[in-house]
Amino acid sequence: MENTFGSFLKEKRLEKGLTQKELASFLIVSESAVSKWEKDVARPDISLLPKLSEILGVSEHELITASIDNEARQDKTQARKWRALSTTWSWFFYIAYAAALLPCFICNLAIQKTLSWFWIVLSALVLAFSFTNLPKWIKKYKLLFIPLSNFLALCLLLAVCAAYTNGNWFWIASLPVLLGCVTVFLPIYIARYQIFSKIKRFNDFISIGVDFVLLNVMLIVIDGYAVRGGFALNHWYFSIALPIVAYVYFALNLLLCVRFLKVNSLIKTAAVLLLIPLFVYIPPLFLHSENAAVQKELDSVNIFQADFSIWRGEVVIERNVHCIVVLSLVLLGILFLVGGLAYHIKKKKQP
Repeated sequence: MENTFGSFLKEKRLEKGLTQKELASFLIVSESAVSKWEKDVARPDISLLPKLSEILGVSEHELITASIDNEARQDKTQARKWRALSTTWSWFFYIAYAAALLPCFICNLAIQKTLSWFWIVLSALVLAFSFTNLPKWIKKYKLLFIPLSNFLALCLLLAVCAAYTNGNWFWIASLPVLLGCVTVFLPIYIARYQIFSKIKRFNDFISIGVDFVLLNVMLIVIDGYAVRGGFALNHWYFSIALPIVAYVYFALNLLLCVRFLKVNSLIKTAAVLLLIPLFVYIPPLFLHSENAAVQKELDSVNIFQADFSIWRGEVVIERNVHCIVVLSLVLLGILFLVGGLAYHIKKKKQP
């Protein structure tokens, strides 16, 4: 038999060990009013529901529906357990950081009479804190502030280590980290946040363009550091790095432009499949290096010298494999192109 409001109210009142008079006194109503509720002759005023549900230990929803919402109670219990576990976990890290920091502080002062490597420990713990405890403090814009805090904490650690070792390698270490963060998160930010709504359509081009600029800055810094450090005899950025990076940047943007073609997706796929071998395997044919290892790599991708009758020697095998890859891409491209043209013709003939 389905529970009514009155029977449910009576059941929960008895579970709490309350009389009608006691319940009425808590709600500041008459005993007869409670009696009418339990007989389903009348219903309590809606303003009494929060107080009544609190006294009976049920939710307002359960009181109105006259049934126990086991699923909601289970969710609430799980949420309570999760909050307790999260709080315990946070305090574990607080205590662990304090237990690690205090002995290092004392030892560094006692042994060296000053604070030196202690700052490395402190900055390392700040980095760990940015991953473990700080996310719980950040309530809004987590996707923006958590990666930013992680990056700044890592830069702090690198700066402290560079200062402790009297090194000038901070920028070489931090710029690749910045490039990685921007490569991963910039497309997400442009796609997600309303402030970028006007440029969201060109997300791919903008993200790759920013990556291109940061990559070149990083290569220039590394080139300058290598020359000053005596690791190189001349500047290789303009002669080697910039042409390669510029070519890859051009190729990626050209491939991205395919999506703006006013053709069906089959033809777009065919264009990408046919362009990939053109960008990857044609440029090495015009390159030559005095470095034997580099020249060997260039020779290994020369698909026009492939010979399937010979499968001996590392270079020959690599040529044959690359040639098979190119032929497969071209064949797939032709199949997609034929399918796309057939679909286009069929669609054009439809009334």
